Amino acid sequence: MARPRAFDEDQVLTSAMHAFRHGGYARLTIADLERATGLRASSIYNAYGDKAGLFTRALRHYVDTFVGPRLEVHAGYGARLEDLEQLFWSILEPPYDDGGGCLVTNSAAEFGAGSMAAPAVRAAIETVERHVAEVLQRELGSAAEAPTLALLYQGLLVLSRAGLTDDRHRQAVREQFARLRAAREGATT
Repeated sequence: MARPRAFDEDQVLTSAMHAFRHGGYARLTIADLERATGLRASSIYNAYGDKAGLFTRALRHYVDTFVGPRLEVHAGYGARLEDLEQLFWSILEPPYDDGGGCLVTNSAAEFGAGSMAAPAVRAAIETVERHVAEVLQRELGSAAEAPTLALLYQGLLVLSRAGLTDDRHRQAVREQFARLRAAREGATT
């Protein structure tokens, strides 16, 4: 009979996701993950198989506990353009502007297509675009702008990770959403 785990898996996965978010997959060693999670290497291997197994679980945990809930708040059922705009602002303001970026976006950049991360990355990015499209359809009567907004969102995440966001990017968000609000007003008159 297998021994029950003597650690809080949510806490371990949260710690691992932040370690991967800040350090990337390739750069982190098992020793780094031991420090981040509080687990010994043997526990990491027993529970997750290897570093890749821990990463895959941490990425899924990130999508389930961070990305999904944020999308529900800012782009879920009943969300308005103003809610969606707050999703964009959240990238540019504390605590999400900490230089760690988004684990999904970071993984897309680090691994590319055909990697262990590709299915989760693809699903998360498609989910973001679907939520954006639903808000736009509801608010404007058309989701035609969804790919553009999703691209802006992903681009901001990349720039945030690199510590390169500035007032120009804030202005771009302001202008994009001012244009969308104007389109909404035009659609209702």
